[in-house]
Amino acid sequence: MPRGIPKNKANGMSKMDAMRRALAELGGDAQNQDIDRFLKSQLSINMDLKMISNYKTHLKAASKRAAIRKPGRPASVPLVAEGITLDDVRVVKEVVNKIGVDKVRSLAAVLGE
Repeated sequence: MPRGIPKNKANGMSKMDAMRRALAELGGDAQNQDIDRFLKSQLSINMDLKMISNYKTHLKAASKRAAIRKPGRPASVPLVAEGITLDDVRVVKEVVNKIGVDKVRSLAAVLGE
C-alpha cells in the first residue's frame, strides 16, 4: 500500500480535509460520534472513532498554535534604517508612549517638510 495521505476516491478529499470540513460545520465541541455520522452521510468517508479523536486533537492544537503566533515583520523591511540605531528607535517609542502615535505622526510630517 502506498504511503502518504490517502484520498477518498468518491470526492478526492483527504480525511484531514474532511475533518476540517466536519468541524467547520458541526463546531469544535462536536462529539466524535456526531462527526462520524456527518462524515458517513455527507462525505461517504468511514473513519475509526480513534482516528477522529486524534485528528480533532491535532486540529485543535494547530489552531491554538496559530492563535499564539505573532505576525512577523516583512522580510523586505530592514530592522533599522541606515544611520538610525536601535537606541534611536527606543527613544522614538518612548515619545510615542508619552504623547501618542497621532501626535508623533503630525510632528514627523512637520519635520519632514
